[in-house]
Amino acid sequence: MKRSSWHRGLTPPLFRAITPGALLVLAAVNLGPIGLVIRQAFSPEGESATWPISLVPQSVTVENLTLLWETQSLGNHLFLSLWVAALTTLISLALGFPAGWSAARLGVLQKIATRSALLSRILPPITIAIPLTAMLIPVGAYNHPLGLGLVVAHLTIGIPIAILISFAAFRGFPREFEEAAYVDGCSPLGVFWRISLPSVKGSLASASILVFLVSWDEFTYALLLQLTNRTMPPLVYYYTEFGQLGAASTLAFLMLLPAVVVIAALQRLLVRGVLAGGIK
Repeated sequence: MKRSSWHRGLTPPLFRAITPGALLVLAAVNLGPIGLVIRQAFSPEGESATWPISLVPQSVTVENLTLLWETQSLGNHLFLSLWVAALTTLISLALGFPAGWSAARLGVLQKIATRSALLSRILPPITIAIPLTAMLIPVGAYNHPLGLGLVVAHLTIGIPIAILISFAAFRGFPREFEEAAYVDGCSPLGVFWRISLPSVKGSLASASILVFLVSWDEFTYALLLQLTNRTMPPLVYYYTEFGQLGAASTLAFLMLLPAVVVIAALQRLLVRGVLAGGIK
């Protein structure tokens, strides 16, 4: 018996009937909003508020993008968002993965590291943003042109994510390989860099994606800490609030592109199946 027929024989008829519909619903839920954003981004502003909304615009235009580029210094906002997200990701991984490895190898640190990382995510961002603002103003990091204060705020999100993912990954990595390296005279730093870290590349990729996307999409800190030097999320909010849906959709579409590039660049590591410890 062929595998396909054997598989169909074990699958209940009701399940076979429901699965295609469920997949269509899942695709509509996930891809529908993206399609609407792209549709409104390249439609004239007058079509954005029409009802009923057509899936295909009556005319395609880039006037929203042109207007934003000419009036809002859009390149500066894009650069600031990319810079903050990239710097947050690099620092979070540089600090979080060694911390996660130490917590996985030193039993006394396990509960402290994991529970403190979880506890930091329970607090609403605004409760951290207010005292953080008072700390950033005296050192000149508040509303900084390079978003230094915003990076500090995003690290309160990124580092816990990196710690939790790396802790799960290193905990599943056999210690025998590290012990063999110690016997050969390797230092703890050498063991981490040469043995442990290369073994969890998939988890490193998944942490990179998650931290980047969280920083790239973060709104509360960006709204409160960058009063005039705005990143992209507050711009989307302002244009939506003022009813300019075409401009807001254009900004949202532009935010979609770097996220897709990052995921595509790291997809090879993700699909190899070596990130099990990072997404459990």
